[in-house]
Amino acid sequence: MAQKNKTKIYFWIKLDENFFKNLAIKNLRKTVTGGDTLVIIYQQMLLSSLPNNGVIYYEGTLQDIAQEIALNLDEKLDDVRLAIDYFQKAGLLQIGDDGSAEMLQVPMLIGQETNWNKYKRDKKLEKFQPTSNQLPTSSNQAPTEIEKEIELEKEIEKEIEKEKKTETEELFSSYFSIFTNLSKKNLSRRAMALQVFITLSHEQKKRSVVGANNYVEYYKSKNPGDNEAKFSINAYEFLSNMMFEEYQQKVKVKKETLGGLI
Repeated sequence: MAQKNKTKIYFWIKLDENFFKNLAIKNLRKTVTGGDTLVIIYQQMLLSSLPNNGVIYYEGTLQDIAQEIALNLDEKLDDVRLAIDYFQKAGLLQIGDDGSAEMLQVPMLIGQETNWNKYKRDKKLEKFQPTSNQLPTSSNQAPTEIEKEIELEKEIEKEIEKEKKTETEELFSSYFSIFTNLSKKNLSRRAMALQVFITLSHEQKKRSVVGANNYVEYYKSKNPGDNEAKFSINAYEFLSNMMFEEYQQKVKVKKETLGGLI
């Protein structure tokens, strides 16, 4: 029996220091009655959209996405409708044709770690937890332990960021080299491609490499005489249009014969 992959991904949002300075947020809190409640609902919606890279899918169980969100968040339906309407007009939220809600800020704010990294973080923190229920006998001991824990948290954050950055760089290097080997015209698209690449989830980044390999193989088979790949899709468009999802499987080129295609 095949062993199931037990890796679990934990997601979080990194709100930057200017979140509450955003004009849409400030205006909502100052001019709308109950504005603080709507901001909290918006933050809850951001969090609930994390596993789907910023999308809250409409399941079709209730009349619309507002009713489903209100039920899931245990918030008043009228407040949820007001929040959706306000943030949609502010350009921070978009309702798709299928009724789903897309939180447009999430791709720029999302972070994640595996359960293994979370386990390592927890084990390191255990070193600084009290081994008994007794309080420190000296008044200057508590600040020392707190300072150590704060420093440890900072180091762990640095390690996680370093791991994420290294893995992203490696995946992007693999992805981009596939396209530059196909055609040098892609070199001018590196910065644009990287800007899109870093917004993808970890799984999407891995799928983009698979898709790039399959696309290049398909293009070369279909256009054997085009050595410069003049008509190929460039590395940026392949990401921005999410075309790598269409090439997760190898595509065979049908060969022409006198009787037609085989």
